[in-house]
Amino acid sequence: MIQIDLSGKVILITGAMGAIAEHMVKRLSAAGATLVLLDLKPANEAHETLRWWKIQEDSYVYHSLDITDSARLAQVVSGSFERFPQMDTVLGHAGGCGLHPFAETSESEFERIFRFNFLAQVVLTRCVFAQWTKRKIAGHLIFTSSYVARVPHTKIPAYASAKAALENLARCMALEYAASGIRVNVIAPGNVAAGSSLKVFEEDAAYRDFVLRVSLGQRNSPESIADAFLFLCSPLAAEISGQILNADYGSGIGNRL
Repeated sequence: MIQIDLSGKVILITGAMGAIAEHMVKRLSAAGATLVLLDLKPANEAHETLRWWKIQEDSYVYHSLDITDSARLAQVVSGSFERFPQMDTVLGHAGGCGLHPFAETSESEFERIFRFNFLAQVVLTRCVFAQWTKRKIAGHLIFTSSYVARVPHTKIPAYASAKAALENLARCMALEYAASGIRVNVIAPGNVAAGSSLKVFEEDAAYRDFVLRVSLGQRNSPESIADAFLFLCSPLAAEISGQILNADYGSGIGNRL
């Protein structure tokens, strides 16, 4: 078995307290990384959850914030680089939604979902890239997308559109900042048996039927997504940039008859 050692590496993660993120945090911490964790959850609740996950208190820093608050996000990113000047890996993992059919989704709600899943990631990119270029750090930004960015699906128009935009942004940034040594990649899960994906799977019969008919007829485990992040954060992925890693159990291939 390959052992990945991330000792000495500092990794910032947005959306760090979610169902998938739990396994990302566990994997990265076990590999020796120091983590800067950002999430909406209040600090006291987050610290209690992290104790439950058995994450050592001296191995992480936690910030409670709404990632769509651009000023607060910029402040936290800047402060994190002051504390960890050589931080070279950032995971833009925050995102998600429930079902929101187009006709039933108000203009403000559509914009809220799009802002959370895409525009907040643009702000994160600006903040992080400004630090990396100023400090001449060949950093690595990794976004979380979804197979629905490329496989059309009903009832999630804002979310799917936001993820499609996010994947294109990642490729554009990988090209534009290649000369600075900055890399950008994306991990695109399929239907994960955790978090909002699990909720939709359990509540919507049509979606459940769709998921069970795609390719291998399996849902991703959150552990498998965490393993994909661990790989991309490791030296094994040092020459990968501008790529969409489809950790989707074949969901992106299409439905079986």
